[in-house]
Amino acid sequence: MRLPVLLIGLLGVALAPWPVLAEEPQQSSSKCAAPADIFQDDPQLPKISEQLRQHKPVVIVVIGGASTAGTSPDSSYPYFLEAALRQRHPGVDITVINKGIAGQTTEQMAARFPKDVYPSKPSLVIWETGTVDAVRSEDVDGMAQAVTEGLTDIQNHGAEAMLIDMQYNPSTVSVINFEPYLDALHQTADQQNVYLFKRYDLMKYWIDAGEFDFINVPKEKRLTLAREFYACLGERLADAIDYAAR
Repeated sequence: MRLPVLLIGLLGVALAPWPVLAEEPQQSSSKCAAPADIFQDDPQLPKISEQLRQHKPVVIVVIGGASTAGTSPDSSYPYFLEAALRQRHPGVDITVINKGIAGQTTEQMAARFPKDVYPSKPSLVIWETGTVDAVRSEDVDGMAQAVTEGLTDIQNHGAEAMLIDMQYNPSTVSVINFEPYLDALHQTADQQNVYLFKRYDLMKYWIDAGEFDFINVPKEKRLTLAREFYACLGERLADAIDYAAR
């Protein structure tokens, strides 16, 4: 079933961020808790680890789709990720650059690396991908090949890489077949020995546990819920980076 990318926001609020007011980052709440094995993976980030230990500047570029871009620089998980990392590593100059653009496939994102990623000379590139490929029913093997080539290119430019898989929302999984694309991302990450942040599993855990409800939320509470969710996601992603940089 081929669905226009613009329908993502209509199928589930978690796949397209709500407008969020510009405020200071908030501390994560108790609903951020999740089993450690969801966001811990075997591959490590030795370059980031060395920079953190020596208090050297760290530049992280996050490239992805609509959920990465947010509606403004301060309404996205990269914004909260930077705040969380700076709080955890005082004295280290940490910069997280958001290069999210809505509606792009994995191949289209990889084509942006020379312009949007490498000029910043990042220590780490976080690549959130797969959603648009699944929505458009793109060739799974083609997506996996694009991820493999993109990861190799990132490493050839002297940066470490981390993948983020798709978001989970009960209202979207019933109409979009994410499973083949999730499997392809996970298999590629294993083959390339690249850390994969399992956002899909994390969100499913939170939703199943009743911590977040993206379907039955009143309109007047969407701003608050969106901010809580992206703050939590930024905190757990900071956990993953700290774990991989151990």
